[in-house]
Parts: sequence; structure tokens; C-alpha cells
Amino acid sequence: MTMAYSISVIGDKESILSFKAVGIKEFECSTRSGALKALKSAAEGSAIIYITEDVYRLISEEIRFYDDKPLPAIIPFPGIKGGTGLGMELLNKSVETAVGSNILQND
Repeated sequence: MTMAYSISVIGDKESILSFKAVGIKEFECSTRSGALKALKSAAEGSAIIYITEDVYRLISEEIRFYDDKPLPAIIPFPGIKGGTGLGMELLNKSVETAVGSNILQND
């Protein structure tokens, strides 16, 4: 029997509100302790976790636990306040690790 995975989103209320409309599980939080609880709950059954950049920064050390695991994929996105560039920074690091150089960088 195979497990059915879901998609989750973690962040502040305003940033994650629209995800509910498309059936994505929402985990609202604004504090470090709330974010840690949300991550643990979301990781139990999600293949993909979208997380606001602000919340990602609060728990980045704990997120590293999942870096070497096949699931869940944890993807930061800009919140309602705007982006910090964290998502692109992490994408650039992943590409550089996989390819050996950053082919996405525009110089």
C-alpha cells in the first residue's frame, strides 16, 4: 500500500490564505515555536512544503535536517511583504552543487 502525499504551506495568515482555495494544507504561524510545530506536522505527510521566506529564516537550521531526504521538498517563497531573495539564493546553491557552476547567475 502506498502513502498519499499532500502539499502544504507554512507562513503568516496573509501570505498563505490563497493556498486554501486550491486544496493545499495551511499551517499558519508567526513565531519560531509555531513554525517548528508547523514544520513537524507538515513534514509527516507532505511531499512538498512551501514556506514563506520570513518563516524559513526563523527555522533554517531545523530545515537542514530535510536537505538529504527525498521528501519533503521545502520551497521558500516571498510572503505578502515581498521577497528577500532567499528562494533564488537557495536555487542558485542547488544548481551550483548539481552542475558544478552557477549557470543561472547573470553577470
